[in-house]
Amino acid sequence: MEKNGACTVDFKNRNIILHDGGLFYIDSKRVRRHKIIGFKKLSNGASEVLFSKKATIKDINHEAVLWFEELRETINYLKRLERFLNSQGYKTNPPFNKKILASLK
Repeated sequence: MEKNGACTVDFKNRNIILHDGGLFYIDSKRVRRHKIIGFKKLSNGASEVLFSKKATIKDINHEAVLWFEELRETINYLKRLERFLNSQGYKTNPPFNKKILASLK
């Protein structure tokens, strides 16, 4: 892994790990979710998830918060990171695919 300012680059797994407090703030909230009790097959072939009305489980919601004031700095940092990865021989942009673009319309 290579340190690069506000993140760590893992070249082996092709991951960019953004650390809390570097580019954004990670907020964690404790929540209670309804327990999944099963699935119900629908007539169109899809499945519906069935939740318990009484049983709940404890969970944690993680949210990344970006500050408005630092948005331009964050975008510039990510552009510099992209240039760095490209200079190391890693492609950061997937090839343009007209079929994917046509399916979005």
